[in-house]
Order: sequence, then structure tokens, then C-alpha cells
Amino acid sequence: MVYSFPEEDREYLTEKLAIIGELAAGMAHEIRNPLTSIRGFLQLLRSKYDPGAPEQEYFEIMLDELDRINNIIKEFLSLSKPSQPQLQIVSFDQLVTEALLLAEQEAIMNEVKLEQHLAHDLPLLCLDPAQIKQVILNLTSNALHAAGPGGKVTVCCYLDKKAKEVVTTISDTGPGILPDQLKLIFEPFYTTKENGTGLGLTLSNRIIKGHGGKIKVKSKVGEGSCFSIHLPVS
Repeated sequence: MVYSFPEEDREYLTEKLAIIGELAAGMAHEIRNPLTSIRGFLQLLRSKYDPGAPEQEYFEIMLDELDRINNIIKEFLSLSKPSQPQLQIVSFDQLVTEALLLAEQEAIMNEVKLEQHLAHDLPLLCLDPAQIKQVILNLTSNALHAAGPGGKVTVCCYLDKKAKEVVTTISDTGPGILPDQLKLIFEPFYTTKENGTGLGLTLSNRIIKGHGGKIKVKSKVGEGSCFSIHLPVS
């Protein structure tokens, strides 16, 4: 099954993000202040125990959870105040290679084989390298999680001369996505991950849309999924 974001869904999502953004901006400051205080006192208490003390593990868990809350707040703020792309002329194949170098460690940890196939005729593109790298990392991380131990993730980049687009496909050998779930994956807060925020795909979709591109999804239950990023050639 193939799914690309219909225009009416984009309008609905934009309105929904605007409401979430207003809530996020108002709450973020009030939440961050006590979080900073809690983290500071936890670090102070932690310093009173020897490095090998069993309590150190509890402090590590609490600090990690506080960092996770802080990351969620950052994603909220990204929804409320999306930064304008800082456009540059970049070598797209180099950008993808750098992003996948960062993803390799996660692939090793998850025991997933990560392959890349980049065409040699990719043109220079005008884009925000940090934002696009964020999208590639997010989709690759999702694919690694879906593939699971012993699975495989393949990243391919090629130039579609007819459509005047550079296409990046990120496919996995995971269980696939159910048809009723497929239409919800770009919805804010929708996630199938135990510790997911449900904001990663929403932000990725917004970034690619801000570059005049689109994200498409193809998935079949039992055979895996493929996300494709389509960026226009200037």
C-alpha cells in the first residue's frame, strides 16, 4: 500500500500543529524551570555517593528520564516555532553519507545491517543541510527500529530526471505497517514505539514540505516499509 499526504490532510495537520504550538510555547518555559532545578539537585545528591555505589544506577535512570522529557519539550518548541531553512548549495550524496555515518552505531547496537547505494549523477541541491540530515537520521532510526535484530535497512539515492527530483528511499525488512495505521503516521503524537513521542515524522514532514518536497510511504504487512523523500532540483 502506498500513501502520500493528501492536500486536505496537510491543511488539517497545519491547523492542528498551530494549536499544539500555542500550547507548547506556553508550557515549555514553565516546565523547563523546575526540570532544571530537579536535575541540579539530583546531580548534587549523586556526588555524595561513591562511583560504584548501587544508588548511582538509580540516579542515572532519573537523569536519563529528565533528559527525555527535555527532548520532548524541544520537539514541542520545534512544532510551535519552526526555524526557517538556512539554505546552502550542498553535495547531497556527501550529506547522506555523513548522516549514515552517524546512524551506523545505532545499526550495530540493534544488530541490523545498514546498506547505502548512492547514484553518481546526483546534482548539487539548495537546502538546509542540518534539517535534511535530521530527517534522514530520523527515518533511518525508525527503519532500524522496525527491522530489528537480524534485519536489514537499505538507503538509496537517485536522480529522477523526469520529475526533476532527487529521491532518497529508506527501506526496511520489518513487519510493515497496517493500512489503518499508515494514514496516521504523520499525525502528532501517534507512535507505535514504547518510548516514542510521535513527533518525529510530523517534524520530518514539515521540514521536507518547507523545502518544497514531499515524503511518501509504501508498506506491506510482513514485507517491510519504504519511506521516500522527494526533493526538487533547483
